[in-house]
Amino acid sequence: MTPSYLSPSGPQSFNPRIRLLIIQALIVIAFITLGLRFWNMQVVQHESYVKQAENNRERKIPIPAPRGNILDRNGKVLVDSRPTFSLMVNKEDIRSESETLQLLADQFGVLPEFARQQLHSSASKTRPVEVKANITDEDRAKIAVIGFEHPEFLIELQPQRKYPYAEIACHVLGYVTEISEAQLKKPEFAAYCQPGDKIGQAGLEKNYNKILMGKEGYRRIIVDSRGRFVREIERVPPIPGQDVVTTLDMDLQMVAEEQLNNRGLDGTIGLMDPRNGEMLALASRPGYDPNLFAAGISKQDYAKYALNEHKPLRNRAIQDVYPPGSTWKLIMAMAAMKAGVLTPEDHIVCGGGISVGGRHVRCMGNHGAPQLPLAITKSCDGYFYRLGLKLGLDNLRRFGSELGMGEYTGVDLPTEFKGYIPSLELKIATMRRMMPNATPEQMKWTDADSVYASIGQAGVRPTPLQLLRAVAGIGMRGEFHTPHFLLEARATKDAPSKKFDDKIYRFELPGKDWDAIIEGMWGAVNSSGTAAASAIHDESGFEMCGKTGTAQVVSQIHTTRLQDRDHSWFVAFGGREKPEIAGISLVEHGGFGGKASAPNIKAVFEAYLRKKKGLPAMVATDPKTGKAPKTEIAITGPAH
Repeated sequence: MTPSYLSPSGPQSFNPRIRLLIIQALIVIAFITLGLRFWNMQVVQHESYVKQAENNRERKIPIPAPRGNILDRNGKVLVDSRPTFSLMVNKEDIRSESETLQLLADQFGVLPEFARQQLHSSASKTRPVEVKANITDEDRAKIAVIGFEHPEFLIELQPQRKYPYAEIACHVLGYVTEISEAQLKKPEFAAYCQPGDKIGQAGLEKNYNKILMGKEGYRRIIVDSRGRFVREIERVPPIPGQDVVTTLDMDLQMVAEEQLNNRGLDGTIGLMDPRNGEMLALASRPGYDPNLFAAGISKQDYAKYALNEHKPLRNRAIQDVYPPGSTWKLIMAMAAMKAGVLTPEDHIVCGGGISVGGRHVRCMGNHGAPQLPLAITKSCDGYFYRLGLKLGLDNLRRFGSELGMGEYTGVDLPTEFKGYIPSLELKIATMRRMMPNATPEQMKWTDADSVYASIGQAGVRPTPLQLLRAVAGIGMRGEFHTPHFLLEARATKDAPSKKFDDKIYRFELPGKDWDAIIEGMWGAVNSSGTAAASAIHDESGFEMCGKTGTAQVVSQIHTTRLQDRDHSWFVAFGGREKPEIAGISLVEHGGFGGKASAPNIKAVFEAYLRKKKGLPAMVATDPKTGKAPKTEIAITGPAH
């Protein structure tokens, strides 16, 4: 007899249909579970998994090229690039932007608005962006601790621009910052710049940016799904930019800077080799520290410069214009002889001044009827008042322009201003601005305008560099060179050497005409003229020839306010027969040119002569106290 539990029809039997239904149910549940999982992965978390998949790949990290160094003519390094560690953020690896911004602010002191700006810049789309330069060892330790949870934080070795002389020659050298969105859209930058590049924004850094930049390299790395570095698979080193050797002589630059600082007033001093246009020094006061810009200047520091009433970011030698005072008489003399209305032998009455336009315009003395040399030596206003009437507006405008007044000098610095020379159009524009209800009669050019223009007023507004080029041309008897700072861009394996293309202009006058102007300038310094206190007594026979200028700022003769005092000018070259250096000094509100500006040029010329002979520098003295400064200027390198 078969046991009941083995019987197919017994109470313990298992129904195959139920078994099949259970299996079918389990299969359906499994498929539903898989379907839900696939839907969650492919739809709900699609972007997250795509990002992880993309991140588990190669990355190309740019390696910035070190900018070329900038040196003076004797090889002193004026600007270089030094490797520093920077905190970078890779936007692609950020999981929570607010959390990243908070960490940057709390742990590294990065302003949230600056970090947000960097993370939303065009550079962040293709490369990690710099949020803090020159980080400390403490910063690097913090990144090592939080880096596992925040792989967006990177430490990269970046070249940072360094200006060892800080404010010295800052307006010539310029500074660098990250390229802006607006600049990237300009054709001159779009051709070779990328988002995140550091470019020159002023001075030689800007003018020769393409030469200095070089070509960036890169490294290819493998990262995991969270963006963390795995290994490097390729490295292509960057190609540094070309080194730029300038015409600057840093020893002379230091003397020029010290002279301006000792005066305690704003102004500019420039030195040029009249034989070739090479700029030996150019100081503009006040200045700024380019290192602040290179490291990423804060809004507060930038505001100190931008809102400063003394405008420290402006290069006074090429970006500001001034009434030139009696230095303009040199331009008048050249223009009048070129126009054929003056010969060196002509006697023109001084008369103690001239009556014109219903008023008497005086001369500071009564010089009889001098010839041109004595008129320049004594700076006779009466002589030049009458010469201005003989010359006329058209001749002044034509030949003044030929002498470079109101024209670009061609200097290799950006944002040069053209300045102004007198014209009827300029007078009309000025009158409409100052006197909207002026009559047609008031807008005509008058004899009074010609008289005032003859001594550097009435719309005469050149730049200091224009006058420096002109006085250098006088020393060279009509040979005018282009002022420039590029001596050589040194060749690399990828770029040839480059030199400045000096364009020479000839202003033709008979030899006796040049003799007369130079004799007058020689007398102004060496024969009881307006700059006699600044004569140079050198055993080599070097003689300085110059011309003072005292430019009226307001119509008041006597004033106690500093901002109303006259501007002080002095232009000069030396030696007399074979010029080798030319100079200009402008001291704003400095008063008489022979007192505030001529001593500046004397000091830099004497420093030039001492260096030429291989002698040590003299200790300069403060013109106010008569005491020596704390430090002595070191003269090194071969003489120019």
